[in-house]
Amino acid sequence: MSLTFRGIFLSLTLSTCCSLTAVQAAEGTATAMTFTPYEIVNPRPNLAKIKANKIEKPVLKLGMIKLTDCIPIIAARELGYFAEEGLSVTIEVQANWKTVQERVVNMELDGSHMLYNHPIGARIGYLGSSNIITPYNMCINGKGITVSNALWKQMQEKDPALKEPGYPLPVKADSIKAIAKERTAAGNPLRFGMTFPSGSHNFTLRYWLAAGGVNPGFYEGPNDPVGKKDADVLLSTVPPPQMVANMTANTIDGFCVGEPWNQRAVVDGIGVAVNGDQYIFDGCPDKVFGVSEEWATKYPNTLNAVIKGLIRAGQWLDESPANRKLACEMLANKNYIGTNVEVLAESMLGTYQYQPGDRREAKNFNIFYGRFASFPFKSHAVWGLTQARRWGQIPINRSDSWYFEIADQTFRTDLYRKAFGELLTDGKVKAADLPAEDYQSHPAEVFIDKIAFDPKKPNDYIKKFSVGLK
Repeated sequence: MSLTFRGIFLSLTLSTCCSLTAVQAAEGTATAMTFTPYEIVNPRPNLAKIKANKIEKPVLKLGMIKLTDCIPIIAARELGYFAEEGLSVTIEVQANWKTVQERVVNMELDGSHMLYNHPIGARIGYLGSSNIITPYNMCINGKGITVSNALWKQMQEKDPALKEPGYPLPVKADSIKAIAKERTAAGNPLRFGMTFPSGSHNFTLRYWLAAGGVNPGFYEGPNDPVGKKDADVLLSTVPPPQMVANMTANTIDGFCVGEPWNQRAVVDGIGVAVNGDQYIFDGCPDKVFGVSEEWATKYPNTLNAVIKGLIRAGQWLDESPANRKLACEMLANKNYIGTNVEVLAESMLGTYQYQPGDRREAKNFNIFYGRFASFPFKSHAVWGLTQARRWGQIPINRSDSWYFEIADQTFRTDLYRKAFGELLTDGKVKAADLPAEDYQSHPAEVFIDKIAFDPKKPNDYIKKFSVGLK
């Protein structure tokens, strides 16, 4: 199999110190690439490490959903990073995010690939209360918003600039506002899919719509799974691998999901990928590695070993295009995602196809380690909480200190720093790759609505939105 990419310099002889984004800076080079079917390996655990590091539970079962951003878990297993820490890991595909949360909480899974807002929603009691922590952020960016061909044509009629080749990005949701009113008046409201109410896809989709003046609806407290009060459009929960089928069946007009499902819709000719989420919030957290707090307390040394393996996997993923190519081959294996490797490669190798024939550079679409992408910033938690309040999952105003308290409980930077410190001592990471602070601000230019985020002032931030609760 081969695939030609535009705008990427794919030198497979790069030294490992080069970052993927640096490689992608070169433009105008096209390289045919041959992919090799990947066979699952079974790395042998370092038995000496089990005793030396007092590993409480060396045999683990970790969960994943069929999305490309689960790759740090897969790479840590396949490359032997977990095994080097004395761990024997199996990875089990899960049906949906609700199942993931339930199985992490009851410890049927030792840990899992999770939506970054999963632990936050569980902690604040949205749709049930449980304590999940994240000591590792799996990636930033990595989501997309896709609309059906029919909706895209309507958007083009409302905004003729979208008919022009090479139309500028981001595509804003302004045109959706008039379409939504027309559809509602006709008794056929616009419907969008997202993957879980307390998830990053839901908040990204809502952010995009609201920035265009479209009200995606409010939740009426912590027990409301739908959030349709005052809605201009209807949002529903759809598992990631089912997005394309639902759009094909015309049950939804668009969706927000991780890859490869946006690219699958484009390749299959049923939709247009209007934005990667780097155009909505560049630096938005996407997925995390989550474990039950009870599990973390019971197996602290095991968790430390897992974090070390994941940190090394994230670093490897951003080191070179050759590593990303191998990662795509891993993901394509039937035991993991099991889809066409070419579709997986669209986003993973630094390009993004918006429509058939419209492939553009997307160097910031998948980031696993650069820009401190694997660090579980407490500010990520605060941002997620502001969006939960904005849309009513948090039913009442809370003090700024409350936001910080939830962040401290849920996003465990202390555990990441401990694991990173041990890798630093062993010469496996660089000190410059660890941020000095647990909070990170984001300037206005990284958001589609140009509203800057100061994590130390969450209530002031919430007040800036024209659409949303205050």
